[in-house]
Amino acid sequence: MVRRLVPVLATLFFSQLLSAEIVTQKFNWSPVNGVQRLRFDWNDIAISEIRFDLGDTFKPLRVSSAKAIVRVDNNSARDQEVGVALAIFDADGTMLGAGSGGIKVGNLNKGERDTFTVRFPYVYRNLKNASYFYLTLETKPTGKWKYQPKARPTEPPSSR
Repeated sequence: MVRRLVPVLATLFFSQLLSAEIVTQKFNWSPVNGVQRLRFDWNDIAISEIRFDLGDTFKPLRVSSAKAIVRVDNNSARDQEVGVALAIFDADGTMLGAGSGGIKVGNLNKGERDTFTVRFPYVYRNLKNASYFYLTLETKPTGKWKYQPKARPTEPPSSR
């Protein structure tokens, strides 16, 4: 009995360690002076701004400095491992560039904000023709959950 129970418990334990959640959403390409404002909130992780830099080409390597800087807010009650991916398309559905980025070191602590850099080093020449993009967010809670009561609105003073 014990021989059967140990592998089952080990599988359950490690499956919890490996679980991560992922979501993808489509946005129209509409940056103003390189800044795209958006409303993306999932599992208390919020992305409200992406700064696109179409970059320049470094010669003789022919590598681009094109990148997107994604601002991520962790509004959850737990620390999170966060990863972000962008795929940019033209009006015909041709992918113009794709990249991913994530946490530099450790976790994105609860209540903190960080920026993740998504680079487009080699496929960048047609980014100016972008029409829409897909944003993918992958999260994995880490640490222990702590209850954070939500602020209640204050009652207006009674008029007497």
